[in-house]
Amino acid sequence: MIAASFAAAMLVAQFPSGPEPHLLDGPLRPPVLLALSAPAPGGSPLLLRVSEAEPPQGGAGGSGEQGAPGEGAKPPSPPPRPPGARPAPGTLDFDLLGAPQQREKVDEHALRLRRTLLTWHQGVGLGMFALQLATTAVGQLNYGDKFGGDNTGKYVQPHAILAAGTLAAFAATGALALFAPSPVRRDEGFDRVSLHKYAMLVATVGMVAQGVLGVWTQSREGYLNQQSIGTAHLAIGYVTLAAVAAGVSALVF
Repeated sequence: MIAASFAAAMLVAQFPSGPEPHLLDGPLRPPVLLALSAPAPGGSPLLLRVSEAEPPQGGAGGSGEQGAPGEGAKPPSPPPRPPGARPAPGTLDFDLLGAPQQREKVDEHALRLRRTLLTWHQGVGLGMFALQLATTAVGQLNYGDKFGGDNTGKYVQPHAILAAGTLAAFAATGALALFAPSPVRRDEGFDRVSLHKYAMLVATVGMVAQGVLGVWTQSREGYLNQQSIGTAHLAIGYVTLAAVAAGVSALVF
């Protein structure tokens, strides 16, 4: 017993009384969460601010009040990202759908008027194509009767009436297309509408040339060059018919 008591006394003497043992410069205290900050551009998605607990004010057992660390302090919010700008790498600030696209305003009244005029344009255009086909056929008969037959002149009047009706229908068809408003502008490259426009441009030139050559052919009655002018008039008539057929087919078929 005496030996055990002596050993215990020696062990106590090696650890003198004093402040609580610790491994760092100060006493160990549990960490306290101060704030949860918002994601910063180019930083971590989530940042926790942690600090050691402060000792109670007024000493141990004191009655002094101690506020929660970080209470009332709000971290600054990151500035809003401009529309269309790329998010910073490593952040969660992204938009799966992209920036909203502004839709072009459409004039409903102009759209209804355009639909009505283009409907009439198609109807009158089909009638004009039928007149052009009949004018070319009767013109071929008139040419054969004039320069290769008995020159009876029985096709002269029908051909003139059909030609005048074709020109009037062609002018009305073009006017309906020109006065149709365009509420929405679209550029889709070369398409069926472009083919229709180019074909009608060729047909317009052919119509004007046919009218000039037709009047010139009649005025050259008795002259040697009347047949050559009539041949050119007939050839341009076939080219014009082909252009009208291509323009109609581009929209119908």
